[in-house]
Amino acid sequence: MVQKCDGCGELHFPAHSFCSHCLSTRSSWVPVSGRGEIYSFNVMHQVYHPGFAAEVPYAVVVVKLEEGPKFVSNLVGIKPHDIRIGMPVEVTFEKMSDEIMLPKFRPRQKS
Repeated sequence: MVQKCDGCGELHFPAHSFCSHCLSTRSSWVPVSGRGEIYSFNVMHQVYHPGFAAEVPYAVVVVKLEEGPKFVSNLVGIKPHDIRIGMPVEVTFEKMSDEIMLPKFRPRQKS
């Protein structure tokens, strides 16, 4: 789900209190496909936070969703150095606890 401006129809992520395109304060939440492509990425080789120590090296990616908004997340199911700009991806959810599910992305086949 992403935020949609009820004034001009622009999609936003993360959510804002007003639309950066038309300044409307009216918005709603709409479903998105969960598909997109790698827009940018960085491979982390140092431990910047102890919570990620076991993950090093890991990739932080910017995914441009098919619907337009960009989403910062992690890419799973692939070695970090095999990631390429434009690579097609889809969302997957990783259960962190009984209360928390994190959206991450995984490679998908081009259709």
